[in-house]
Amino acid sequence: MKRTITYLAISVFTLLVFISCEKEADNIKYPVFNQKLVVFGILSPGNEKNFISVNSTIKIYGPIFSIVKWGNMTATISDGTNEISLDTTIGGFVFRSSDFSVEEGKTYTLRIKSDFGLSAEASCTVPFRRNFNIEIDTTMRQYYDTPNTGNSYTWINLDLYFNDFKGETNYYRLLSIITSYRSTKPLYYSPGAGNEFSVISDKGRDGERFKITMPGHWKGGLSDSTFLKAYLLNTDKVYYDYQKSLENYSSGEDPFTEPAPLYSNITGGLGIFAAYTVDSLIFRLK
Repeated sequence: MKRTITYLAISVFTLLVFISCEKEADNIKYPVFNQKLVVFGILSPGNEKNFISVNSTIKIYGPIFSIVKWGNMTATISDGTNEISLDTTIGGFVFRSSDFSVEEGKTYTLRIKSDFGLSAEASCTVPFRRNFNIEIDTTMRQYYDTPNTGNSYTWINLDLYFNDFKGETNYYRLLSIITSYRSTKPLYYSPGAGNEFSVISDKGRDGERFKITMPGHWKGGLSDSTFLKAYLLNTDKVYYDYQKSLENYSSGEDPFTEPAPLYSNITGGLGIFAAYTVDSLIFRLK
């Protein structure tokens, strides 16, 4: 009998614990929400259109479906001499190079305002275009499917070489894209997967020739011609610092690490306003 009473008492206690865990907590004082605009824009002289993405920070405390509004917005961009108002588009603003040119060496200032009292401002300087004397070296290895199909695929290893421009601080980002075409279907092409390499700087290597081993590409055996396109972005420091912060970003899920914030150069908001120029090389594989 005592054993039965003991079991019953334990069961009732356990039930009460679970019930207490499921009770809603009332009168919680949430942290103050400091709303800011979130801006992302990267200028380049080679772009026909330059887009500026604008959003808002959101609440992470309080009701799950809290709606954050930021009102109607306007934006301008200036090069120190000329200034234009930007056209609105889905998710932000846009301006065309035919209306306002982006030129290397110039500094541009972006200003965004909301009728809710929010504002953001940032400046960036477009790097100069340089001839970095890009070269590509490839090695290939062919693979076959099952004997019944006879299809083949080629794995392409890619080494990219370029000369650093001596006498100035440079920041780089490399990208490669493989594109295949088939003459039997003129409209058919396979863009494949673009690969990119982490941002790097020329710190301690001013004026040297760089060799970068890029991520490889697969190439199908049914294509008639294949082109490998390499792009070398000469970026400003803002772009470099932001990408480095992305690589080091930590969400804080590991209890033994501290969250690493993303780099921002937006006054009054968050995000980046940066710039780059590009040098490129197209290499025909077949």
